[in-house]
Amino acid sequence: MTFKTQSEAFMSEIASRKSDPVRTNTLHVYRSLLEARILPFLGKEDMVNVNNRTVKALVAHLTEGGLSPATITLAVSLVKQVVKSAVDENGDQLYPRTWNSRFIDAPRLDPASQKAPTCPIPAIRAGLDTTSGEVRVLVALLAGTGLRINECLALTREDWDAAASTLKVHSTMVRGKLQGETKTKAGTRVVDLNPALNQLLHSLFANRESWTDDRLFLTGERTLRRRIAELGIPGFHSLRRFRITHLQSQNVPTTLTKFWAGHASGDMTERYTKMGAQIEERKTWSEKAGLGFTL
Repeated sequence: MTFKTQSEAFMSEIASRKSDPVRTNTLHVYRSLLEARILPFLGKEDMVNVNNRTVKALVAHLTEGGLSPATITLAVSLVKQVVKSAVDENGDQLYPRTWNSRFIDAPRLDPASQKAPTCPIPAIRAGLDTTSGEVRVLVALLAGTGLRINECLALTREDWDAAASTLKVHSTMVRGKLQGETKTKAGTRVVDLNPALNQLLHSLFANRESWTDDRLFLTGERTLRRRIAELGIPGFHSLRRFRITHLQSQNVPTTLTKFWAGHASGDMTERYTKMGAQIEERKTWSEKAGLGFTL
């Protein structure tokens, strides 16, 4: 059996298994990495020969290709998962391995290099003062809610409850195509809007003359990315970091911050705290925390 054959079986299995199936976004990342980087190097290799030596060679190949330590680390992890997934009719591994990280010598992730910037308030101000329409609302919405950009672009008018000042997040966009699920299970949530932000949404969307598409944002991601870069905003995710940092600085309960951000709860205590169901408390904290900027 070749590595390519087993990788295809692996991808099919993780997408359809009843226990913890892998979500669409992760499948897309795995498939892209396999097709572009791993299979051209290992695809024809017999599974018997996929071991520490071949993975070490893969790491050297990817390093020479200029891939980041994060991408190389993911590639190594993916290869190990494919090898582990090959089992017999009893569920026993066909190719058990004792992986030797020191021998494989994949580059280590530098924690300092992984720290991405939060958006400075002057850049948010520029986005609000010098733009209009969808771009202005997008900057305010990302900075005022912490939504992921692909969650934001998937929003429809049915997802926005102006009376309740909430947004229902339940889908995402992947390469311009709507996916019927969020990046993670925790991503499916209701996000409470600060009253000023809710009013800003109302000023643009409630008065839209024609709805040729139910989505709130019609401009493509590439165009929006270019527009916010021109404002000095260091990426969509910097606005998400701004929001989470602001909530932490305002002493918003960690469970609520995670709920709004779509992050999975950490320990058992957090998982049993049903912050998502406590509507009045969420509303109170939303107004108390504020936006961290003015509209």
